[in-house]
Amino acid sequence: MPAETPPENGPEPAMPDSPLPGTSTPDESREARDAPLPGSFNEAWLNRPHWVRRTEAFFHLVRIKFAHAVLLPELSPDQAFDLRQTVRQEGQLTSGYILMCALAAGIAILGLLQSSTAVVIGAMLVSPLMSPIAAMGFGFASLDGHRIRDAVKVVAIGALIGIATGIVLTLLSPIRNATPEILARTEPNLLDLAIALLSGLAGGYSTVIGKGGTAIGVAIATALMPPLAVVGYGIGVLQPLFAMGALLLFLTNLAAITFAFALVARLSGAARPLGKVEWTPRYVAILIAAFLVLATPLTMTLMKLTNEARIRSAAQNAIIEACGDNSVNVAQLDVSSSLFGSPKVKALVIATSYTANAQAAAETLLRTRLGENVEISLQQVLAADVRSQTQAMVDAAMERTTAGIAADVPPFKTIRQKIGLPTRAIWTDRAQRQVYIEPVPAPEWTLEDYRVTEKAASQGVSGWTVRLVPPPQPSLRVALGGPESGTRPDDALPVDLAIWALQRWGLGAVTISGAPVAELETLSRQLAMAGIAATVDDADVDDAAKPSATPSTAPTEGKDTAVIATIRVYAPSPSHEAAEKARRDTATRAAALEESFPAP
Repeated sequence: MPAETPPENGPEPAMPDSPLPGTSTPDESREARDAPLPGSFNEAWLNRPHWVRRTEAFFHLVRIKFAHAVLLPELSPDQAFDLRQTVRQEGQLTSGYILMCALAAGIAILGLLQSSTAVVIGAMLVSPLMSPIAAMGFGFASLDGHRIRDAVKVVAIGALIGIATGIVLTLLSPIRNATPEILARTEPNLLDLAIALLSGLAGGYSTVIGKGGTAIGVAIATALMPPLAVVGYGIGVLQPLFAMGALLLFLTNLAAITFAFALVARLSGAARPLGKVEWTPRYVAILIAAFLVLATPLTMTLMKLTNEARIRSAAQNAIIEACGDNSVNVAQLDVSSSLFGSPKVKALVIATSYTANAQAAAETLLRTRLGENVEISLQQVLAADVRSQTQAMVDAAMERTTAGIAADVPPFKTIRQKIGLPTRAIWTDRAQRQVYIEPVPAPEWTLEDYRVTEKAASQGVSGWTVRLVPPPQPSLRVALGGPESGTRPDDALPVDLAIWALQRWGLGAVTISGAPVAELETLSRQLAMAGIAATVDDADVDDAAKPSATPSTAPTEGKDTAVIATIRVYAPSPSHEAAEKARRDTATRAAALEESFPAP
């Protein structure tokens, strides 16, 4: 055989002394090593019609033009052969590869357990998954079942090592909580798929040009090693749904990265010519099986994402319609679906007023339009002006985690069960972590009953404080002083209970009357300490040392009755005040006329 000369663009990369399985000896020519193998398909390809050759030439020209347009180099046959050999050599199974997979998976699972993004990224720096994936992508580009079989074996061993490491460290770890970093990798979404696809394209480009492979490998490992660690975590804590979701995410990302490598390899000319592929039944079967293994989860994910996009669009329209206000702003909307349950929608809307039963109405509308049951969890944040709405959106965005929307929804169902009353309205104050409940007025319930129920409901809810808003009353009769002040009538309230009711009604100012001035001043100071301004009604002040007895406040025989004051809850009616003012003005003018024109 004639001696080989190095290509014009530089020295040929060093090859191992012993050839790789399926390759020829170094003293053979590249043409001989890439020569077509005997077989019916190869013979038919050599004798293909002229129009097939012209079509092949046309697509070859289109490929070159497109490769140049996306800044891909056009590799010569010798360069392409050297690149394929290098990729295959780097994708072999070695003891170093096994060790680095175990170390990367160990660092990844520990970072996931403590929800540390920095530690998870550190695991990617030592992950060796890019090399066998590149070999598998080049095998698909060349339709080479032999190369695909070898690469799949290496990737599978690395994946099993990652899963096993995740299981062992999860069982040994004292911390096994499902952190946001773990939950973010329990189901694929559109962003994960886009990251994997772009990482694969970047990895293929760096492989072809021979630069930046280490940095690109980090991005590729980011899409693969954490899901493998989560699979191990799910098995370790006996959560099969976590493990299955993370496995689907891994296979989806693996398929996207592999096919992206194959696309770049084919466009750059690095793939093996189709006429020189080994088309034996065995390797054709391996090629088809590997393709189905990768294409099936990718197809399932794409179908899932398409369905979620359809639900998201319908849910947004249904929520806006259910709230009944065009100014409603859907700040956050998350859709999740699974193979074993109904789709779920978590939404946060910002509105100027609260809409009762909006969640149930939205679920009914969505069921009618989609023909399937969709569970909606709806939060309403009230914001009166543009500035408040903007701040609410910022606050909601700040509460998002790496999973997207934070699972920060109060347990409404549990709260309703604790209260035990039909609910008229419910809203939340996310800043203060408070849930406000306005029940339907219950017969024979007193303000003390509502306060006791509020306390019981707050004790049964973790992370949130329940505020029960009792039915409003036009006025409150309050017994001033402590127990030593005398007997408190049945229709009079303690001061602390009256203040609790005023706070739940959101009142900042009231009018007090009906007691001696000194007692009213004491009551005014108590209200001021609770943030409620009190105005004394001078027209209804009892200046006596002791209030006169009335049928409802008659003293009990042998005992004194406590001093009673009245807190007027409702402000005076503006129309009534205007009419009263007009009446007084009319009376004043009439009196002035009588003085000016006395009767004869």
